[in-house]
Amino acid sequence: MGQADHEEVLFDMNSAVPASTHPSLALSLAASHLGFHVHAGFMEVLASQGIRPGHIGAASSGAFVGGLYAAGISTVQIREMLASLWMANAFWEWRGPLRGLGMLANLAGHTGLLSGRKVLRLLKEHLGDFQIEDCPAAELSLAVTNLTKGRSQIVRRGPLAEYIVASCAVPGIFRHIEIAGEAFWDGAVSDSSPFQHFFADSRVDAVLVHVVTHVDIDDRRTRPTVAWAFGQAHQIVSDRLLALGVECGQILGRRVLVLRSEVPRFPFWQKSSHQQLFDAGRHTATENLAAIQGLCEN
Repeated sequence: MGQADHEEVLFDMNSAVPASTHPSLALSLAASHLGFHVHAGFMEVLASQGIRPGHIGAASSGAFVGGLYAAGISTVQIREMLASLWMANAFWEWRGPLRGLGMLANLAGHTGLLSGRKVLRLLKEHLGDFQIEDCPAAELSLAVTNLTKGRSQIVRRGPLAEYIVASCAVPGIFRHIEIAGEAFWDGAVSDSSPFQHFFADSRVDAVLVHVVTHVDIDDRRTRPTVAWAFGQAHQIVSDRLLALGVECGQILGRRVLVLRSEVPRFPFWQKSSHQQLFDAGRHTATENLAAIQGLCEN
C-alpha cells in the first residue's frame, strides 16, 4: 500500500499486528457517538495483554476501529490517527449547509450533510483496494443498512474502506454511500452491536461485546433538544436489541460478556476530549481484565 502524501504518515500496513491468539473469541465493537476513541483505548489494552480475537463484528465507529485493526493496523497507530487534525478535518465539508438546504427541499440524492468522500479518501490512502475477506489480524464482519434491499446486512466480503464508511454513515449527517449499485447507511440503524451472527458460527465459543454509552455534561432532560431526543430513542432501541441478543446467546449456551464504557457526550472538536475518551476505554478493559481472560479460556 502506498503511503499518504502528507508530512506525517499516521499508520501503515507494514507494521501489521500479529494474527489472532484466540481464534474462538469474537469481539463486537458497538456503534456510538465518539466511540472511535473509546474503542481504540479498549482495544489497546487487549492487544497489550496478548488478547487478539479471531473474529470482529462492528458497526459505525466500531467499524472504523475494528476494520483498521483487522486489516493489520496496530492499536498505537489507530490512536495516533484518531487524535490527528487530519481525522477531524475528514468529518468537515464546506458544502454541508448547501446539502442541508437540499434535504429540506427533499431533493433527490440529498440524504445527508456530508458526502463521506473525505473520510473515504483518508482510508483509501492507506488501505487502497484492500478487501474485507483478506484481513490478516481477525475475520471481519461489518454491520450496514442496505437501503436498496430494505434490510440490515452483515458484510463479510468487499472493499474494506468503502464498507467502513458505509457503516459509519449516520442518517442525515452522511449522505447514503453507494457500493456496487446499492445504497447504504449506518449499520447502527438496526444493529448497533453486531454479534448475533456469531451464534451460527461453530468456530466461535465466546463473544465479548464492548458498548459505549453516554452521560450528558448538563441535564438536558429538563430542556430537550432534537439531537438529545433522537439519541435517547436510539439508545433505548439499541439497549433492547442488545438484551435480546444476550438472551439468545444464553439460550444457545454461548458465553457472552457485555462491557460498557460510560463517557460524557463531548463535541468532536473539544480540547482534551480524545484523551479522556481513550482513557475511558482503557479503564473498562483494565478493570474487567480478569473476566475477559476468563472468557478466552475454552
